[in-house]
Amino acid sequence: MKKLLGKIRLITIIQTMIAFMACMAPLAAQGQAASSPDSLWEDAAPPTIARRGLAAPESYYRLLRVDITALERTLGQAPFEERPGAEIILSIPMPSGGFQRFLIEESPIMAPALTAKFPDIKTYRGISLDDPQGTARFDLTPKGFHAIFHSSKGTVYIDPDSPTQDGLPELYRSYFKRDFKPAQPKKRECQVDETESPAEILGFRPSPLALRPSGNTLRTYRIAIAASGEYTCFVTTGDSQACAGGATGTKNDALAAIVTTLNRVDFIYEREVAVRFELVEDNDLIIYTNRDTDPYTNDDGHTMLGENQMNLDNIIGNDNYDIGHVFSTGGGGAAVPATVCQAGSKAKGVTGSSRPLGDPFDVDFVAHEMGHQFSAQHTFNGTAGACGGKNARKPNDAYEPGSGSTIMSYAGICGEQNLQPHADPYFHGLSFDQIVDYTTQSTGNSCPLITSTLNQAPVGVDAGPSYTLPMGTPFTLTGTAIDPDDDPLTYNWEEFDLEKDGNSPLFRSFPPTDDPSRTFPQLSDLLNNTSTLGEQLPAEARELTFRLTARDNRAGGGGVDYDMVTLEVTDLAGPFRVTEPNSPVTWASNTSKLVTWEVANTDLAPVSCGQVDILLSIDGGDSYPITLATTANDGEASIIVPDSATTRARLKVACADNIFFGISDTDFTITGTLPDIIFADGFES
Repeated sequence: MKKLLGKIRLITIIQTMIAFMACMAPLAAQGQAASSPDSLWEDAAPPTIARRGLAAPESYYRLLRVDITALERTLGQAPFEERPGAEIILSIPMPSGGFQRFLIEESPIMAPALTAKFPDIKTYRGISLDDPQGTARFDLTPKGFHAIFHSSKGTVYIDPDSPTQDGLPELYRSYFKRDFKPAQPKKRECQVDETESPAEILGFRPSPLALRPSGNTLRTYRIAIAASGEYTCFVTTGDSQACAGGATGTKNDALAAIVTTLNRVDFIYEREVAVRFELVEDNDLIIYTNRDTDPYTNDDGHTMLGENQMNLDNIIGNDNYDIGHVFSTGGGGAAVPATVCQAGSKAKGVTGSSRPLGDPFDVDFVAHEMGHQFSAQHTFNGTAGACGGKNARKPNDAYEPGSGSTIMSYAGICGEQNLQPHADPYFHGLSFDQIVDYTTQSTGNSCPLITSTLNQAPVGVDAGPSYTLPMGTPFTLTGTAIDPDDDPLTYNWEEFDLEKDGNSPLFRSFPPTDDPSRTFPQLSDLLNNTSTLGEQLPAEARELTFRLTARDNRAGGGGVDYDMVTLEVTDLAGPFRVTEPNSPVTWASNTSKLVTWEVANTDLAPVSCGQVDILLSIDGGDSYPITLATTANDGEASIIVPDSATTRARLKVACADNIFFGISDTDFTITGTLPDIIFADGFES
């Protein structure tokens, strides 16, 4: 008994110490302000959760102070892109702590003559030295420093938090896109409301879509972006009430805001469809400071379509731009599809928002409306809220369940069918097809400057073989791809089914990751026994078509390629599921236990699964590294419990020659064999 008590006492002390250390580590980190290796950045608050007035209280970000003079000096030393020069490294703060080092180059998005007029507005691009997936774009303007970068942990933004007395921001917030909450909820009037008149579409229809990889060439379009007087006032003052009372803004501040937005749009379009935008040399002439004398009806997006076309043709000239757009503070979004390079309609794009700043404006609004101008259509299949509006859902393009979540979706404005509050910064596979088709095979190929990227798109993208699956049963798809340049690849799986064909889309799109596998539905739903909109297993016989897209995310023109696979779901089998253990039992290691599962006719044609693998997880179901048995698919098998002590065990029974499986419903415990220990007090185990 003394030996046992001594052993229990030691184990308890060790566990207590480990738990105490684990709890104290983050607290210690919170109490220490970190500085960047180049001494440009330092934490202005504990680097865990910061809450300030520019965002909603539930927006979480890291608050930092920057040496703005030193930052300007560092950026000023950056060489021009694609030109030899000294390597300049910039440290960028991550939201969760620490810093990433980026090799930076000046990457202009303004015509040289416009840059000469506004030399204090600069844009840059960067490649991470610490994260294989890390690519970025930065800007430094009279409104401060801004950054957007893709990392293996998600998309990160850096924005000014508050200005100093002279107007140059010193406080900044670094945050993941997924953690951002808007200061104001989305409102219908701030969102897209397409105007699609057949007479204005000019008869364009995409050619039959074929496999078209992208990335070996970069197409640069001259863009003219006008600004209403209301927009100029808001981005200068940040005070809509003052603007309504007669306050005005400056061209310099408006151009700075336009450049920040366009730089982020460029970041997306370059990586996704190898398209870049460059502001025309006279863009300052179409930025207005007086709301009473500008040529725009600020609160009427449809009317502004024609106004912008006339104004840009008169001021900029038809031959001097390839695509036109106008920013406002009202009227929502409006665009005429497939008009880039089209004389008489190429300026028919409008983006209006009461708060025309930040991620929602740049991605949900501007990138979306410009997507229409490049022929991309709405991708959502929902019908609630704004998804049910006029000219909203397109039956031939409705590949995303609910509101959708990609750029051409209506994320956040479809009521109970919302998948998430804002769009993720990438295009659905359909949008990629439509834009690449338009820019390489149609009118959109008639006006851009085309240059070689010296990049090769991924090759050998393989979505795997077809299978017949039992209905109501989880499955995992795994693909492969190779990058000829050895660039690290990211992958995403998207369902490619349409309701009009009798196959409503069940599964949503998720942002690309470095994992070529995806489990359907998402693993968190399986482990928590929950059901999520956009993650629904089929409950009847049908086809499921999926597309695997591989991206190399190369700065200056990303390489993209893809492959498709079709699965057959049968109602003659399923659901296949684990039935024992299915409760929080305790198993002793090195004992024999019976595992049972519901075969549900999966051993018969057309599924014909003859054998299953019984797999063990000791981390709550995140991974299954231990194979307990490979046995006949007859519904039960005896296994020997391994010596793997855990309170978070799960069992997975997976068909050995198919992709479906079942997981036990809850964690259970495995007690391990205790080691012999000799204690200092003389007791032995």
